[in-house]
Amino acid sequence: MIEERKDELGGSFLLKNEISLDGLNKLEIQEIIFLVHSAKHLKANKVYEDINFDEKIKVFLDVLEEKIKSAEEFYVAYDKSTNYPYIDNEERVWMFSKEEYAKNAQDYFMQQLLMLDIRKLTGEDVLLAFARLHTLGIDRILIDNGEYNIEINRDGIVPPPDWTDVPEINIPVTNPMLQRSMVKFFQLLYSKQNFEGRNQVVSALESEMINQVVNAKYLLPIKVIENTPSIAESNNVKVLKEGTTIQIANIVDENNIAWLPVFTDWIEFNKVYDENEWQSNITTYDDLLALSEKMQGIVINCKGVSLSINDINKKKIEEVRKVKR
Repeated sequence: MIEERKDELGGSFLLKNEISLDGLNKLEIQEIIFLVHSAKHLKANKVYEDINFDEKIKVFLDVLEEKIKSAEEFYVAYDKSTNYPYIDNEERVWMFSKEEYAKNAQDYFMQQLLMLDIRKLTGEDVLLAFARLHTLGIDRILIDNGEYNIEINRDGIVPPPDWTDVPEINIPVTNPMLQRSMVKFFQLLYSKQNFEGRNQVVSALESEMINQVVNAKYLLPIKVIENTPSIAESNNVKVLKEGTTIQIANIVDENNIAWLPVFTDWIEFNKVYDENEWQSNITTYDDLLALSEKMQGIVINCKGVSLSINDINKKKIEEVRKVKR
């Protein structure tokens, strides 16, 4: 942003007590972020004490949220190794209001061996990306990193679903803490970045991921084959009749070895199975251990950030569980 534009914005929106909402709504997102930064700076330095900068900051932030909600396009930084949004050290994802800002950040961080893929969002996909952060367990977003930037809260853009009056059986399974821990672990594991204490950080992230693995509830794909179809009761509970068989899904790897597939949420489930053809059973980690006894092991989110749990990994998980007890 050139200095002349900064001066123009300051004169119009910072140094006058009144704020033109019409004028403010015509600004670009980056310009509003500049106004937030400038207002905070002027307040901290006790300049123009007759101006209520707290009120200005609140108005700027309210308009900023609405601008983001109605944005026709946005750009998200994905980690190339995980194919999921990049999560920084402060557990934020990075989004950009313009492609130019995104590309500048991509080039800058590539020099630090942080390989990002910039993806453009348009139309309703902008808000869908914010909504997806709920299942990924990420609640903060850094907007326009590398320019005048600002951290915003996910819930201010897309609030979480309200399940207050919904029966537990009807609440979709999600595992945001597990998803976040898996993405963070594999993001660092595959990273080319090296720093002092890296191995210890990887180990800590792995321990956190294992803790989430054993405490999660999973979607297990099944097919219920009934001789005589039964009807679900009012609470969506179905009593299966005699002669009904249940087919549990399995996937076969390139070595023709079978694994038990499970998923953290319906988004991951639908990457592999058609929910019109496959139902799901909610299972615990201990359930999965029993169900996978005659298979190579368990695979979580086989088309996402995938975690394979074979006999070696089962033993490692048990060792961590013993320490936690």
